[in-house]
Amino acid sequence: MNPLFKNLSRTALKKASFFSATFSAVLGLALSCGTLLTACGDLGPDPKADGARYNKRFNFYYVQDCRFDSFGAYDCGKIHSTSMFVSLRVDSDGLANLNLDGDRYYYLESEYDEGYDSELGSYFNFYQDSDELTLYKDGSEMAWWKNDDGTVTFYFYDFPYLY
Repeated sequence: MNPLFKNLSRTALKKASFFSATFSAVLGLALSCGTLLTACGDLGPDPKADGARYNKRFNFYYVQDCRFDSFGAYDCGKIHSTSMFVSLRVDSDGLANLNLDGDRYYYLESEYDEGYDSELGSYFNFYQDSDELTLYKDGSEMAWWKNDDGTVTFYFYDFPYLY
């Protein structure tokens, strides 16, 4: 047998043993970490990375057009029936996805506000160009304020007896 070949086979055997032992150690470590993680249970996705702090869908069946000034809405027309769906998802990082009857709008956290109205409760207020859209979190009402025209369109879930 050639002495060079003999030396080569010993070196190859040592390299193969080293890689085999290293692979076994890495595999054992991965399995033990996997067992440790499963022992904690399924923790699910990180809520800060992927989760919604608000996610609802509403239907509005009545609509009313009005004019408005700094004192509020006035000179309102008759209430008539409509059918409109609105869905809103606000992620934990503040990005908002608003769907108005199939038209999607995306807002950064700086492009909308959250507030509270003593009459109707909590709401989201979205800004786009000179228009504003106010959506109450309980789905009872939505208002589309067209500031250039001085008009507002109210959308109601239920027939508004007080308006």
